[in-house]
Amino acid sequence: MTHVRSTGAAVVALAFQLVLTACQPDSSDVGTTPNRTEEVEALTAAALAYQAAASAKDANAVVAMYDETAIMIPPNAEIVDEGLEGVQNYQFGFIVTPGVALDFELVRVDVAASGDIGWTFAIGDITIDREGQPPGRDIVRDFHTWKKQPDGSWKIVVDMWNSGMPAG
Repeated sequence: MTHVRSTGAAVVALAFQLVLTACQPDSSDVGTTPNRTEEVEALTAAALAYQAAASAKDANAVVAMYDETAIMIPPNAEIVDEGLEGVQNYQFGFIVTPGVALDFELVRVDVAASGDIGWTFAIGDITIDREGQPPGRDIVRDFHTWKKQPDGSWKIVVDMWNSGMPAG
């Protein structure tokens, strides 16, 4: 019996060692800690490119900024959770509504220590010129979670914004 126990204990010890080894970082990853400053700069550039595309009402450029798994959480509406297809089919009000002008201010940008996830927060000033009426205006708060892509670019995985306008 002692022989069986020691064999069983050896198997458990070996399995435990394999699990511990598997949890260790790959030696090829040693020294490749992401430079957060560089990642924040790259994410800032991506967020500014998104804002420029949105302000230019360039639907293709806007949609290209989203990850395949993206979800959108618009104010007072259903969540768009069909990934990139849902984003492609979404009717962006700032693009489809005539007379809309956007002006964004990027307020905060941050990247996780891992360097592969980040977030941005922006305030958008939306003006809607309507013929024969005073211009409409909305101030939106726009929050994006971004995922770094294998090619080093950043794409939006969660897009959530709200409106300063009352619901209804």
